[in-house]
Amino acid sequence: MRNKKLITLLIVVLVLVILAIICGATFIVRHVDAYSYYDNLLIEEYDKKIVSASGVSKNGSMFFVDEAAVKSKVEKAFPDVEVINVKRSFPDRVTINYVIYEKSFQYQNGDKYYQCYSSGRIGSASDVKSAGYFTIKPSSATSTTVGSYFQSGDGRDRRYVDAIIKFLRSKGLIDFQINQFINFIDFRRNGYVYIRTNAGCSIEIHDNGGADFNAMLERGFAVYSKMDPQLTDIRQTQGLIKVYPNLSQGADDPVRCVYLRPLQDEYDNKVYTDEGYYTRHYEDVAQGA
Repeated sequence: MRNKKLITLLIVVLVLVILAIICGATFIVRHVDAYSYYDNLLIEEYDKKIVSASGVSKNGSMFFVDEAAVKSKVEKAFPDVEVINVKRSFPDRVTINYVIYEKSFQYQNGDKYYQCYSSGRIGSASDVKSAGYFTIKPSSATSTTVGSYFQSGDGRDRRYVDAIIKFLRSKGLIDFQINQFINFIDFRRNGYVYIRTNAGCSIEIHDNGGADFNAMLERGFAVYSKMDPQLTDIRQTQGLIKVYPNLSQGADDPVRCVYLRPLQDEYDNKVYTDEGYYTRHYEDVAQGA
């Protein structure tokens, strides 16, 4: 009886070894591809570079392809790239799906300006502001290492910038148009997000946790869109749009929004901007910090 069990065990082990050898010989990497859903003139060149940087080599075992390692290697090599997924298609194909981020925003740290892609990763540094980026004024520490994220994942400013970019994309704006729309964003006043548009109008969101940030952003953007529906007429739009949670007990609408536009005759017929308001509430705060 004992010999029968031993023979059975040996047969099972032998079968498993044979299967492993067959699988190892069958499921080897013969094709490595990279592709992006987004159209880009350099896409074919990126495909080749990403395959090279991935570390996935032909004739290796499909079972030993480490998706997390591939993602890490590619993103380390290219700050403007994010790997969406790494797919193993048996028996012999590995596919890397990625996106290329465009130029997005910049910020000042010390005597340098740091330019970031819309992913939040730093792509370059310069002594002066660079064209093609909107500016942010961070509320807390920022990185100065090219290739790293400008703030950690739980950084307040990083979460806000990410939310604003995703919101504007949902409105049909591509990264280039977002840069045209925003002049700068100031996060330095605690509990507030101040967005100065290139049209001159500003949107200030009072985010004290009383309402969803995206809902408030939606409301302020809707008011702006009514004044400049195409978002392409770069003109001096007057006023300041203030958005804040509706804290009235039993209120049906969780968001309140007001459009402040002083009478022209109070300002000697000059086009009104909120520069004085901004100086008092943001520049003065920054100087006193």
